[in-house]
Amino acid sequence: MSIPAYDPQAIETKWQQHWEANQSYAARDDLPREQCYYVLEMFPYPSGKLHMGHVRNYSIGDAVARFMRMRGKHVLHPMGWDSFGLPAEQAAIDRGEHPRKWTYENIAYMRAQLKRMGFSYDWSREFATSDPGYAHREQQLFLDLVEQGLVYRKSSLVNWSTGLNTVLANEQVVDGKCWRTGTPVIQKELPQWFLRTTAYTEELLGELDHLAGWPEAVRTQQRHWIGKSAGADIDFAVQGMDAKITVYTTRPDTLFGVTFMSLAPEHALVDQLVTPAQAPAVAALRAELQGLSADERTGEHAPKKGVFTGAYAINPANGEAVPIYIANFVLADYGTGAVMAVPAHDSRDFAFAQAHQLPIKRVILGPDQDPTADLEAAWVDPGVLVDSGAFSGSDSLAAKQAITDWLQAEGHGRHRTTYRYRDWGLSRQRYWGNPIPFVYGDESGAVPLGKQDLPVSLPDDVTFDGLGNPLAKHSSWSSTDAQGKPLTIRSQKGDEAVRRETDTMDTFVQSSWYFARYACADAPEPLDRPRVDHWLPVDLYIGGIEHACMHLLYARFFQKALCDMGYSQVREPFKRLLCQGMVVKETYSSLGADGKRIYHYADDVDVLRDDKGAVVSATLKASGAAVDVGRVEKMSKSKNNGVDPQLLIDAYGADTARLFILFAAPPEKELLWNDQAVSGCFKFLRRVWTLGHDHGALIDGAAPFSGQASDGQHAADEACVRKTHAAIKRATTAMETDFGFNTVVASCMELANQLKPDQLSAPVFAWAYRVLLRLLSPMTPHICHELWARFGGGCELDAAGWPSWDEAQLQAAEIEYPVQVKGKVRARICLDASLNDPKAVEAAALALPEVQALIAGQQLRKVIVVPGKIINLIV
Repeated sequence: MSIPAYDPQAIETKWQQHWEANQSYAARDDLPREQCYYVLEMFPYPSGKLHMGHVRNYSIGDAVARFMRMRGKHVLHPMGWDSFGLPAEQAAIDRGEHPRKWTYENIAYMRAQLKRMGFSYDWSREFATSDPGYAHREQQLFLDLVEQGLVYRKSSLVNWSTGLNTVLANEQVVDGKCWRTGTPVIQKELPQWFLRTTAYTEELLGELDHLAGWPEAVRTQQRHWIGKSAGADIDFAVQGMDAKITVYTTRPDTLFGVTFMSLAPEHALVDQLVTPAQAPAVAALRAELQGLSADERTGEHAPKKGVFTGAYAINPANGEAVPIYIANFVLADYGTGAVMAVPAHDSRDFAFAQAHQLPIKRVILGPDQDPTADLEAAWVDPGVLVDSGAFSGSDSLAAKQAITDWLQAEGHGRHRTTYRYRDWGLSRQRYWGNPIPFVYGDESGAVPLGKQDLPVSLPDDVTFDGLGNPLAKHSSWSSTDAQGKPLTIRSQKGDEAVRRETDTMDTFVQSSWYFARYACADAPEPLDRPRVDHWLPVDLYIGGIEHACMHLLYARFFQKALCDMGYSQVREPFKRLLCQGMVVKETYSSLGADGKRIYHYADDVDVLRDDKGAVVSATLKASGAAVDVGRVEKMSKSKNNGVDPQLLIDAYGADTARLFILFAAPPEKELLWNDQAVSGCFKFLRRVWTLGHDHGALIDGAAPFSGQASDGQHAADEACVRKTHAAIKRATTAMETDFGFNTVVASCMELANQLKPDQLSAPVFAWAYRVLLRLLSPMTPHICHELWARFGGGCELDAAGWPSWDEAQLQAAEIEYPVQVKGKVRARICLDASLNDPKAVEAAALALPEVQALIAGQQLRKVIVVPGKIINLIV
């Protein structure tokens, strides 16, 4: 009888329809928490189609979800869409397509792709953050944050994206450019809404020590971003004026070495300090720096520009008058906007002093340094204080405390701890975001809407021309209510006409609490505390390490605020964090006629590889012209080195795609794409399929087997039982320690190699084959469910449970030792596994006739016995 061919498309469609029809993966909220497990991957922005990075992230999460179900856990595994954002608005500008239409068409397509991958999501909890319901609940939360004192509005210098025409948070500026578009970011003063994230700075920092399930790299990044430092505020009087300048420094031990002072051009005292003679130069530098980003002003290679104000400050330590400059590298919103400059012991001050021919005064002497020698560079390490009055001779580290104590006693300073972390500026001058529920009146100013006036919905009749905020130009929306009536509030003088806030919220707001909403997606209020506390913290959260200082920090802040507003008692949102590595692939490129590099698709290139699979050379298929083989890089559209998941699924099926992605590398490491390995994974699954169908009668007719080896059992059966238990142990240990799917798959492949039906009894073969299906099923659920339904006997695979191993079954009754003579295996001997005396093992080997014949007449110099492994005779 012919066996059915392995047809991934048909099998996968069948089981996906089965799971959906039966709501197989819908989570319940009424089971004890210890029986539950919440696994979540960072939800995607609906950009149009899945890329391979998505597929890796979600394949990892789904394998964990399926494994945990088989271990008896009731799993919450939801999915949704981070659907507000700039690309949708850009699509409206580029193609004349409304952001809502573009977004929801993309969601429909990507949802179908996710279902085609067979991911076991609870689709009943799905939402998009642009859904009216989610936006409404978020506006309610925003008003709660206002009541909690965590929202305020002020004018400030902001990061203005010249490409997006909107404000960016500090975390969204990378090397002076917009994190999304790469366009320059400039400084601009605007009224902005802020979340008071700094209210939780110490808790955010301190709790990092307790996040044992997080990668240390992420915790380190967050510590650095929060940037706690202990130092001193020091007051410098201004010569001839009733004014003082306060500086913050972490190096009070260098106070006696101050030779000038640097102020931010925006410092509030600059206009008072500047003399008429210096006013033109100060004005010119201010104009030059206007609009430059912080990175352009403070970057390592930025020139140290400055202008003397004409004023002097008095050093409180020694009474010396030092000139006051404005300098490009001092920022108004960092520290106090003023710096005491110690060029001998600060590299930036050293460069500035050299450029402006200012004095350099050494006050800390390093080991073996000549105090009379000129400094060639700033000495920034610890040492002994010199020329520092009563503190001379002190250790510089101890002097920090002593000098600050003295300043405090004299009324010239005080101890202070500062943080690099800043409040979150969340105003965005964009249409496709969640409206901020505030209105403005000429008399009342900014007024929060009442919750009864929510939601504030976005208008549909908007013009997208790329010139500023469309909402700010929509006068009827900003001045009328939902019924088209003039928008008013009750004030002390009666009804007051008001206008809406036209800024929308940063999209990171939506992703800062979505994980809690999944616990109660149908709740009429923003969150249902019993269900939130039932599911949180998320047991495993999966996403890229690039989110360390934005999303992951914002989410931690939000969760703490939610607790303080009564929505939860769980203060940390994610118990364990897995940061998956990127999917990378070779790049192929050549120089165009205009000198610009052109990147070619792999399908357009013929590649020659060496025996290890490395690319040796590449040529264009169309012309035969040689192309440059670039370094392996993250898959991207710009480098044309991506692989379309849909094409992979169409060619091989979802199970093959999942298997390769999980087998090719540990989840936290980079995954190097390999087309040959993808084909190999498909062949392995086809082999598993054929193994069952070729021997279906053997499996069907097999008597039940306990999984226990017994005396008198055939040697091949005994070995198969032992190796099956070993595979179970290895796979289970890998999953429990670090979700080592690659190890699990390797164990399955090794086990499959042991399944030789012509050498095994039917009960052992059937038992081991079913174990193989259970071990493999989290990675390749469709084929395993199909084969289990045919050969598993009785229940569905999800209910079959994860197999367990018996430690006693891992020990063989006998061990076969290869006997090596002169570097080659010349004989083999089977010995009792309990024989662990090397001398006894050696004697047994030497008693073999074939060994005696080989060493006859020769001197036996040494015998090496590796217990359980090998016997090596050296003659």
